[in-house]
This record gives sequence, structure tokens and C-alpha cells, in this order.
Amino acid sequence: MSLVRGDDGVTGSPSPTWGTDASVRQQPSTDSARVASLPGPASVRVACQVRGELVEYDGYSNDAWSCLPDHGGHISDTLIGVNDARLPGVPTC
Repeated sequence: MSLVRGDDGVTGSPSPTWGTDASVRQQPSTDSARVASLPGPASVRVACQVRGELVEYDGYSNDAWSCLPDHGGHISDTLIGVNDARLPGVPTC
């Protein structure tokens, strides 16, 4: 996986999302404030991952959350195409 450096100087891994109206949260929890949303599948830049609330979605579950610097928050890895695991090659926050 190639890394991409954003205008903010943060390097991240491009990753595809799936689903519609995916919430980007301030913290890695569904109770945290929603800071952005992804209306449909998109390519996002993931800077790092952290363990957070276990999310179950469409038959998948994961407690890993990805930090999206371009969107100012975190998204559950259940919406990034990796379920029951962490994204390979992405560091811990």
C-alpha cells in the first residue's frame, strides 16, 4: 500500500470505504460527536488506527477505528473494508 502525504504534512494510506452516510466521529465511539459524513463509497486517507468502541454493521464487527485527517475524525473500520482485523501497514495512533 502506498502512502500519501496531505497538505497538512500527515502521511496516510489511501483506503476505500463502503456503505452510505458513513459517520466520521470526533472520537472512536458512536456516542461521540459526528464531525463529517461520507455519502457513499469513497477513497479516504488513513493516518493511523486506534482501538475504540466495538461496532457491528451488516454482519461484521470490529473495534478498530481509523483516523481520517482530511475529515477531522475517526471512522469504524467496519466501513473501510476490513472486518475483524486492522488495516495492514497502518500504524497505531
